Amino acid sequence: MLSQQTRALNLAWSLIETGIVPVQRSDPPCRIAVVGAGFAGLTFAAGLLRKGAACELYIFEQRDTLLPLQQGSDTRWLHPHIYDWPADGSEASAAMLPVLNWTAARSSDVVVQVLGEWAQIVENEESVHLFCNTRHLQLTPCEQDKRKARIEWVGEKRRAADGTIRETEGAARGSSEVFDAVVLAVGFGLEASKASYWRNETLGQPSLNEPRRTFLLSGQGDGAMIDLLRIRISQFRQDRILEELFGNRAGLVAELKAMREDFLNEATGLFDRFEALLSEKSPHRDDMLAVIAKLDRRLRRDTDVVLQLLVRNVAELLEPATSRMSFQNALLVFLLYRCGGFAPSTEKTQALKARFAIENDTVIERHGVRPLDHLKRMLPDKLFGRIEQQRSTDPKTFGLQTALPMWPGGYFGYTGREQDTGTIGDEQRREWRKEYLPGPTALVATSLCGAIVGVVERMQPAAKHFRVTLHRTLSIHGDDLLQQACDYLGKGLEKASATAGRTFPATAATIGAAYRTRRIVRTLKDVKAEDLQAGMADLKLHEAARKMMPEVRFVLAIPILQPEHRHYAPSPVTAILYLDSRDEAFFLNDDMIGEVCAVLQAWARSVETPNGISLGRLRNVQLEPLLDSACASAAETSGTTALTIVENVEPPLVLREFVLNFDHTDLAPATTDATTPPGA
Repeated sequence: MLSQQTRALNLAWSLIETGIVPVQRSDPPCRIAVVGAGFAGLTFAAGLLRKGAACELYIFEQRDTLLPLQQGSDTRWLHPHIYDWPADGSEASAAMLPVLNWTAARSSDVVVQVLGEWAQIVENEESVHLFCNTRHLQLTPCEQDKRKARIEWVGEKRRAADGTIRETEGAARGSSEVFDAVVLAVGFGLEASKASYWRNETLGQPSLNEPRRTFLLSGQGDGAMIDLLRIRISQFRQDRILEELFGNRAGLVAELKAMREDFLNEATGLFDRFEALLSEKSPHRDDMLAVIAKLDRRLRRDTDVVLQLLVRNVAELLEPATSRMSFQNALLVFLLYRCGGFAPSTEKTQALKARFAIENDTVIERHGVRPLDHLKRMLPDKLFGRIEQQRSTDPKTFGLQTALPMWPGGYFGYTGREQDTGTIGDEQRREWRKEYLPGPTALVATSLCGAIVGVVERMQPAAKHFRVTLHRTLSIHGDDLLQQACDYLGKGLEKASATAGRTFPATAATIGAAYRTRRIVRTLKDVKAEDLQAGMADLKLHEAARKMMPEVRFVLAIPILQPEHRHYAPSPVTAILYLDSRDEAFFLNDDMIGEVCAVLQAWARSVETPNGISLGRLRNVQLEPLLDSACASAAETSGTTALTIVENVEPPLVLREFVLNFDHTDLAPATTDATTPPGA
């Protein structure tokens, strides 16, 4: 689902940035048809709406409701990053999307999450038209303008926010409209087998009628392997079993990361490499044996599986040229094979049913989908023929839509194109460029800033105004950003802040100066207001946020650093505390800053290795590592004469690599840390 949504937002970004879809309300609106109201179609439409695109959207869905495949699907678990395991960030339960975000849950619950945000986005949008039960839909060229397309359809007009029937509408009607662009978000279609992967069943439950059942499972893709694991492993769920088997085996996981990279590049097969981990010479042999023993104890004793394959053995099943599954499923299938958890076979179905006395109700087919069938029904023969020919002659490059985000961080947090940001007003800049911020991370940052407020109040009892916030380092789409991790706290604040989640380029403003230098940055004592304003212009503050209020007289930024690493020099930045004040006489000297740093130091070292049991279902998940470019040599100055580096106070330092990313998890791990502590 995440990859489909990412491609949808990539398309929205490209259409807006190339000018195909206008963003000025004064421009004639672009008429866009979106065929398919699944995750991709809704995300694309929501992305355009969030960007304030000047468009009129027609959304067509073949079935009766939005997100029809996953509606009510209670037996399928969706996790946004699990197919990236064991890569950094693969354990994060949140999709971390700027539009229609969701967290790991049952498919039916993910639908509720996504449709909740969708309803908020389109609730008052008059420009969105939804048609469900479109039993007839044909796409043809527009005779009057070859750059446009005509869609003819029969469908039921529905309420765009939730797909329900309006009081005066709902009956099927035939219609025809011309569109400037048509987006086919029709997905992969249904499987060739009679039972869809998304329909509810009882494979994961013990039988109440017989002591043991034998299943015939046919297929060798991810869908088949998930069902194999569900049938044979008790209480199976992808993320949970990986946590239980590999959660405290950092060395083995590091080796598996390297294997996955080779597998993705089709450099080598997996069977022999997995076998090598079990050899007498392998440093990971004991861990692998322990993993197999643990998995063996989790095998269900009420099921057997005959796995019907197109290849003759498990080794060939795990070859890059023939494998149709993700790395982590390949690993689990290998481990299950080592436990004797299934018997592979290439025999015909009837022969296997007879030999193993398999009943019809325990035969499962997972033979994939036919993605071109539903395209053929709606496209002109000439256009479909070109698609079919390209797919057959060059299958590797057919439809190469990257699942990597192409839009810059914060892009969907403001209206307009990237080149238009210079004209965006200060009120919008106050809360723009927001990205996903986990609630637990915001709570941790709020608690810290509240403590800092108390320290500053004690040191500056006469202060009438100051405010404090924390920015965490976040790598998004190849850019290192600073994200405001909580709203402003302090004294004399005029109104409640709603700025948590904003992102800033890691080199802009005062926090950017602290990030770039890896030093504490502060205004000069008795700095003139005009010099401070000029200094903020030098630091390109207005490119990242609204202009600094002219009343501000003091600013301070304190970076929290990680130890120097062999790949990073100087030390990477974990977070930056920011403080400013409008009081004429407000100033924190070196001793005062030292007290603040002492609090930050104690806080940083307490949260980097928290007690997992006490935090329960929270954990700090390691995200993408910092980029090498973000760790360039420190600048000699802060970038402006209005600021100075505090030379006599060292920034706070954590003990090891640490990214501030506390979030909810459905698991209850023994430790909340994403990596095993040194010496553990």
